[in-house]
Amino acid sequence: MKNVFGLKKTVLAASVIAASLAPAIAAAEVSGTLGASSQYLWRGQQLTDGAAVYGSVDYSHASGLYAGAWASSETDDTEYDLYAGYGGEVGGFSYDISYIDYNYTSGGTVSAPASGADFEEVHVGAGFAGFSADAFIGVGEVAHGDNATDNKDNYFALGYGYDKYGISAGYYDFDGDPVTDGTLADYTHVDLSYAVTDQFTFTASKIVDQEDVAGTDTWDDDVVMSVSYEFAL
Repeated sequence: MKNVFGLKKTVLAASVIAASLAPAIAAAEVSGTLGASSQYLWRGQQLTDGAAVYGSVDYSHASGLYAGAWASSETDDTEYDLYAGYGGEVGGFSYDISYIDYNYTSGGTVSAPASGADFEEVHVGAGFAGFSADAFIGVGEVAHGDNATDNKDNYFALGYGYDKYGISAGYYDFDGDPVTDGTLADYTHVDLSYAVTDQFTFTASKIVDQEDVAGTDTWDDDVVMSVSYEFAL
């Protein structure tokens, strides 16, 4: 599975593909993946100082229902995600709706650096003739206890893939005003990818536009390169 939106989405896409529209009597399938990358690339952001290793276990049913767990190393942290959804394809049109629960054992993500800053999203995606559109809508809360806040951050992406090449543009829409509320600044990034094989992919990502905070860019907009290798168990 090669998805230009990031390593996590690879697992989600693989799950959707595995869930076919075959008769319900067909057996359910349990599968897994293992992979490594030169760094953890997430929505235009570099989440590790070096290499990351990751893997997943997925359950898919012929009806289109699926569920799974994905885990990855991060810098001084470990992430594990739980997800479930429904997807399939009709007449060349693919669709997916899923719920994703992101969990961190220590430092949390760049976009939520406080310890224990777990969060949840609902994903709605569609694709046709190589084009794709995805929306990740924030739900529930970020973090826990007294530090918890409502998750109103959303992420949207458009992509196109042809043969071994892929391009996508993603927009992160953070809730609140970074000047008055101290929240994170919105930004847009573009990713280009090339799949040497089904398992081996190069990705280049760059933040191309971002919200100024007191006249200063808050995100590193250098080009980020990532090389990943993944295989099925």
